[in-house]
Amino acid sequence: MEDCTYAAEHNLILELCRFMQPDKGKIAEYLQQSLHWPYILGQLLFHRVGGAAYYTLDACNLLGKIHRECRNTLKTVYDSNVVKSASMKEALEEVGSLLQNVSFPYALLKGSYLVWLYPVGLRTSNDVDILINQGDITAIEEKLKQAGFVQGNVRSGTFVPASRKEIIASRMNRGETVPFIKQAGLPQMDFLEMDINFSLDFAAKQKNDAVSMLLRHAQPLIPTREAFLYTLEPVDFLIHLCCHLFKEATVYAWVAMERDLSLYKFMDLYMLIHKWTDASWYSALEASIRAYGLERECYYALRGTKELFGIENVFLDRLLLSICPSNISYLQSVMQPDTGKTYCYKESFVDWVFMSKKKEKLYETADETP
Repeated sequence: MEDCTYAAEHNLILELCRFMQPDKGKIAEYLQQSLHWPYILGQLLFHRVGGAAYYTLDACNLLGKIHRECRNTLKTVYDSNVVKSASMKEALEEVGSLLQNVSFPYALLKGSYLVWLYPVGLRTSNDVDILINQGDITAIEEKLKQAGFVQGNVRSGTFVPASRKEIIASRMNRGETVPFIKQAGLPQMDFLEMDINFSLDFAAKQKNDAVSMLLRHAQPLIPTREAFLYTLEPVDFLIHLCCHLFKEATVYAWVAMERDLSLYKFMDLYMLIHKWTDASWYSALEASIRAYGLERECYYALRGTKELFGIENVFLDRLLLSICPSNISYLQSVMQPDTGKTYCYKESFVDWVFMSKKKEKLYETADETP
């Protein structure tokens, strides 16, 4: 069965992700329909939004209206998220000690800060992402190695050290290093993984000075017992999430892995739009987007978030109109950096988000830049 035939299921899933302003009436309406619950549960878990679904259903007093097996599984996911969030916060204590008084600018990204912004049980993170200038890679690598971190990957619960070839290739081609990993021994966190990022896209060499500009305004906002860890200031933090989402959504390798358009990434933006943004904030956001030259990336991510979550916000609408690129054909494009090939798809955005086997739907085009 094609994914697009699950329209009612998709609508319910998206409603359950709107945890900040859930529409109890709409959710109750969907729950009265004949739904494919194994599919719904699978999509919620696949997109890492099971905790949000449980939270929303609980807030709306509708848990008793869903299939028992789904309810029990979502509760297990939510309870697990609570434990994982606590472990991440504990792991950040070690990161705080490690980065205290370093001589180079840095900013922790994504989950390391988001875990503090979400209600407990909705957002977890499997690693700690840190953004630095490319010239400071050696300095932070030495810090991590002195603290017992080793480069490699965890496969099937076992740490596998990286080869020298993998380490060089990742730095040269991906804009990030092979992860640094250390035994953590925390509940539901056997390993602590540190990912060093020095680029905003898949390329190792930035086209502009965006990373340095972002780090220049980093702020100490993540609490630990010893000190506050630095992250990007709020406008920049949202912009970086947009860039990261865009990179994974439009690069062929992520599409092939079916990790390109996870709903939790859009839910992050949805949450921040409701939590942070007002009229003056949008002016600062637009100014920064233009200063960094990131109109394409932010338009893609914010437009997608608006469409998925049905956000009605006149300031967001004005921002999207203002930063909209003259050619938006790239919205349905995917590129393969190593070959320079560009691929396109014809499906609607919502259908594309939920579609499986996306690679089979792509067709090659003559354009080299999506």
